[in-house]
Amino acid sequence: MLTKKQLALISVGTSLSFWDIFNVPYIENEASAQLGSINSTLILSAEMIGYFNGGAINWLIASKNGRKIGIILSMLIIFLGSTIGFFSTSFLQLAIAEFIIGFGIEDEVAVVPAYVSEMSSANFRGRAVGFTTLGGFLMSLVVGPVTVIAGNDWRILFLPSLIISAFALIFRITLPESKMWEEKRREKMVWDNTVILFLAIWFTSYFAGYSLFSPPVFSLLSNKGFSNTSLYFTYILYGDPLGVTLASILNDKLERKFSSSASNLLSGIAIISMPLLGGISLLVAGFIAMFFQGFKFPTMYAYTAENLGTKIRSLGYGIADGLGHLGGAVGPVLFTLTYGYSVIYSFLLVGAISMISGIVLSKGTRVKGKILEEIKG
Repeated sequence: MLTKKQLALISVGTSLSFWDIFNVPYIENEASAQLGSINSTLILSAEMIGYFNGGAINWLIASKNGRKIGIILSMLIIFLGSTIGFFSTSFLQLAIAEFIIGFGIEDEVAVVPAYVSEMSSANFRGRAVGFTTLGGFLMSLVVGPVTVIAGNDWRILFLPSLIISAFALIFRITLPESKMWEEKRREKMVWDNTVILFLAIWFTSYFAGYSLFSPPVFSLLSNKGFSNTSLYFTYILYGDPLGVTLASILNDKLERKFSSSASNLLSGIAIISMPLLGGISLLVAGFIAMFFQGFKFPTMYAYTAENLGTKIRSLGYGIADGLGHLGGAVGPVLFTLTYGYSVIYSFLLVGAISMISGIVLSKGTRVKGKILEEIKG
């Protein structure tokens, strides 16, 4: 079993992944002035496509060669992408950097929950996964102020990746391999249709979640009279780490089937209400939407891993989450296109799709207090 110190240090690397997720909307916002809304949205789409490709390769590596090599590779790849981003001088270089970073982030997201789940007890498994990802989401508390201070110098947002990835890489070399993976490494892998169910869940959930990071949200704030959109978006974004923190604490106290479902449903309702409101009410609705977007991750990360057997856990998680990120590539583009025709309908689209994810999750299996072998083996 992993010690709390090891979990804390694993979360340092995971925090790097989420730093790179949270800095994208600010980079998009600054780039949109030069590139236009659609082209700037493609920066996020490039990262989403990187997620897809990263999952495709790391699924096989972590399944065949072990979880440890998977979480080491993720740091190497993020370091490479962040280096290119830091020194980028063109849109093409920036898009390539985000593609590579997305590749590494998906490596991280696909393997870490599986690794931590396999190395934690049944009564602590939910909190272990939650606390590992908590450090990542808390990065939103840092990236916002750094962006406001940095102004137009968005390259500074790549600098933490260069520093943290080096530290995380050195530490992860010392981690033990997953005992559960070692025990079942020679077993034949059997396909599980649950993977398809969770692919649909993650696709719709990411469609909604990443749409909130795209230019229409900044445009809505501007149209509602908020002059410094980056500052007020940061107020909304702070709902995310609060949701993650609370979910991480409550993760083993709640049935994750219901907490995963409710977070997507309630976020969808808040998203739909945003264009109908103004002033402080708009910020509160946005904050609530982000709160439940954050709340869903500790619960859904753990719940996805729990619903897959040991042999297919990393592969299946990678397929569901990796291909699911295509929703994060499509969502912001469709959101931006529909926003140009109707503000209200564009937010209705995103909110409704978030609610679809919640409805599908409500059909899942109960997992509270059960060991992994009891759920799927």
